[in-house]
Amino acid sequence: MKLTQAAFAALALGMTGMMTAAPVSAQTAIAQQAAFATSGDFIKKSKKLKGSWSVVERDGKSFIVFADDFRAANGPDLKIFLSPKSVSDATGKNAVDGSLNIGELKKTKGAQEYEVPAGVDLSQYGSVLVHCEAYSVLWGGGNL
Repeated sequence: MKLTQAAFAALALGMTGMMTAAPVSAQTAIAQQAAFATSGDFIKKSKKLKGSWSVVERDGKSFIVFADDFRAANGPDLKIFLSPKSVSDATGKNAVDGSLNIGELKKTKGAQEYEVPAGVDLSQYGSVLVHCEAYSVLWGGGNL
């Protein structure tokens, strides 16, 4: 099932209950609570990685949000990095060079979010990467 941007934002915000308002009203309410900075689809490099992601700004904080369609191959020591490189320029060997470790991958399937540390300027980064740090294997990522 493909989620609309409004429905994805509602899930990212942790909203529950049924949305019964007209679509314009729902989108307006969501836009007031969260703003999409950017979004895209994951690009596979070495291992299975697919699904969509977005950067959401909420309550003065930025979050990297993986959609419900996110899937990744299992692996050890999988971490999320913000990289100054584009996905096409990143490799297993250089993925962490100049990158910011956002945290460990929480799960290999489904929706999840990662808070970007305060003070981080996302415009200084080119991509969000899923990377096995222990073995220097880049699963893939998405260009910001």
